[in-house]
Amino acid sequence: MKRIVTSLVFLLFSSASSAEIIQVPGPYGETTTAYWSSPNSTAVLIFMPGGDGSFNIASRNPAKPSWVLSKLYDASLTDPGLDFVFVDSPYSLGWQGGNISPRYTKDHLSRMLNVIQFYKERTKKPIYLIGHSNGTISEAEFLNKSPDNQKLLAGVIFSASRNETSIDGPLNLPILFLHHEDDANGRWTSYSNAKGLYKKVKVLNMGSTEFSTVHGGEAGSNPSTSGHHMYEGSFDEAANYIWNFIFKRSLPK
Repeated sequence: MKRIVTSLVFLLFSSASSAEIIQVPGPYGETTTAYWSSPNSTAVLIFMPGGDGSFNIASRNPAKPSWVLSKLYDASLTDPGLDFVFVDSPYSLGWQGGNISPRYTKDHLSRMLNVIQFYKERTKKPIYLIGHSNGTISEAEFLNKSPDNQKLLAGVIFSASRNETSIDGPLNLPILFLHHEDDANGRWTSYSNAKGLYKKVKVLNMGSTEFSTVHGGEAGSNPSTSGHHMYEGSFDEAANYIWNFIFKRSLPK
């Protein structure tokens, strides 16, 4: 199994630079994306963030992706790896009080389609889609919107999925469900609900359907924005599950 290990020496000599901020055009206006390319990339991982989905990432212009993606980015600098895309909504996709209704709208789903098509054409590489927490609603509705949408993707990762996430069939693509066994954000993202969704999708999906459980890490102070829900203290573990899901067919075990 491929293991992601980041050493101090590697970090000192890596040549990370700022993201390329790209405005993707579409019928509802431009969608801001941050793009990080890797020298040995063989696929693209597009990230639909949770929370309210609107982060003004253009003003931050980070050197590399944050969260678990930072570990995947570090590994991609030396190994056959990934390009990364952060999709930033121009408006809030809801969050306070559990409201996520904007993630079901034509505007939002059209922007997702535009971004995926744009990077598929730009890179000529397989596209993987990952969403975390509220971001899994966006993924599910994108798949539900049209059977043609899943044909644009090489695989989908549902990380800490919202309890309301519902996926229709039929499906025929690799899907990974990733969840921490002690996710304390149970009102919105319970481990048991994620397991139930996985079992449902496994029946609907002709492609591979996998479930990986994250075990380690720290409890954190806020169950919705830190701790086990965000894989705090267990980024390496979560990143390894994602890496192996994407590359197990092309890299040696």
